[in-house]
Amino acid sequence: MMRDAGNRMDTASEIMQRTAHGATQYNQRMPESVFPEATKANYDKYRAASKAFRTARAQRDRISDEQIRRQPKSSGTSHAFVNSFGEATTREITNQNYQRSQKSLSKSVLRNMGY
Repeated sequence: MMRDAGNRMDTASEIMQRTAHGATQYNQRMPESVFPEATKANYDKYRAASKAFRTARAQRDRISDEQIRRQPKSSGTSHAFVNSFGEATTREITNQNYQRSQKSLSKSVLRNMGY
């Protein structure tokens, strides 16, 4: 079903790409004598394809959400870090100063990266 929704999205997208220019010109009341693709037919094709695209995307999103919901949730944190002895461990550090400094460090790294 996910593949079917993706195929319908691709088909609608191709139609939208072909008719978008004419639909925009028709919507802006451009004269058909100057812009021959500015026709009601192109506008209607674009609107129908747009509606089909939105419907297929909503269906794909529902299927994706359902698949995510079905996956078993992982228990606990699997975040491994290296302790002061150089050992990788998953034991949770409870010291508030350590947690605060890690949070500050991650914020500063992200700030340097532009986030």
